[in-house]
Amino acid sequence: MTRNVKRFLAVSLLSLTPSIALAEQNEFGDLDFLSPRNEYVSDRTETFEVPVLRDAPSQSVGPALQDFYVNNLSSVAFFPGYALTGTIHLLPPNPLNPTTTGRFLLTAPNPTAAPVTQIYYYTDTPANPAAGKTCRWQLTVSVVNGLCTGQVSMTPFNTAVCGFLGSQSFVNPTTCQAQIVTSMQ
Repeated sequence: MTRNVKRFLAVSLLSLTPSIALAEQNEFGDLDFLSPRNEYVSDRTETFEVPVLRDAPSQSVGPALQDFYVNNLSSVAFFPGYALTGTIHLLPPNPLNPTTTGRFLLTAPNPTAAPVTQIYYYTDTPANPAAGKTCRWQLTVSVVNGLCTGQVSMTPFNTAVCGFLGSQSFVNPTTCQAQIVTSMQ
């Protein structure tokens, strides 16, 4: 019986070897635009539907304002990074001071042909966002069955606490105008 147990353990351990070898490879390259990483980093992306604005005026879908608010609930300043599409009217505040709310505003292109995606993040370590507290948000607005819809994905890095305030956020179903309110600490 002891011999069978040893054989079983040996086969079990040998079967783990390929899994361990694969765990160290990065076949897909660096998909994270924040920075390259050599260590395992746990991030948990959460995606939320943006609430639809009720009693929205009926207009046609077209280029629309997207209004973003970021609440800094911490005692340190955060610095922005972004990949925004459209005409920017108000840039993200740099830095976003402690216990303040920052706002930025842009006119996004018409999402009828293809979804419009806005990506932005705030970090306490602008030289190396992957090393500090960082929150990344992604807004995607698209037209489904003639109505505008929106989704927000949020990813915290390195003990950052990120928030999406659905009660203060909306997308207008007929014009695609959006207001997105997020928080970080």
